Amino acid sequence: MNINTLAKLTFFGLAYIYTAKLIDTLYHGIFRPFAVAGTVVGLNILAGLVQLLFFIALYRQFVPKTKQILRIAAWFAIIGSFSGMLPKLLAMHRLFQQQSLFFIIHFGSQIKAICPWLAAVLLLAFSLIFFFNYRFRQNKTLKYAFAAGAVGWFIMASAQSLVVINYLAAGRLIWLVDLFAAGPIVFVTASSLTFLSLSFFFLTFARR
Repeated sequence: MNINTLAKLTFFGLAYIYTAKLIDTLYHGIFRPFAVAGTVVGLNILAGLVQLLFFIALYRQFVPKTKQILRIAAWFAIIGSFSGMLPKLLAMHRLFQQQSLFFIIHFGSQIKAICPWLAAVLLLAFSLIFFFNYRFRQNKTLKYAFAAGAVGWFIMASAQSLVVINYLAAGRLIWLVDLFAAGPIVFVTASSLTFLSLSFFFLTFARR
């Protein structure tokens, strides 16, 4: 599958995740029924898998073999995408009460707190390395795409940093929406800006 098609599918997955999180924030508990929760988590995993495949395709089809720093940056994106999938796999295992992946179950809180932050940081590093590469700075379309990606993943990393700092300080996991009184407003604003920025990034590749 070429990178254009995967970029389109990744955008649709991104739009789905954004919409699902927004609905859950506004109508908390709406996804609680087992069948609904299973569908939501399953689609989350599928969206994460498509994003992972997009960055693998980017590594294979878009990164010159002679540019070692870009190959490393692409691996940042691949590892980051895989890290972002771990909490989703954890949610699926807990939903179906499976104990086969003991590591994921045993370190569930750490994975839910650290992995989204790690994913955002690695993807931010990826986008910045590509943005500052001379070849891509000469291509305005790609330059703006990687700049938009950097903005989106910076917002995501900043929001997740608040969650991680609170987790390390308090010893319990509290999501941004519940972290303080204005949490829902901050979450919706941060999620919307992230969605718009990353949409620009993926749609740029979808149109190539």
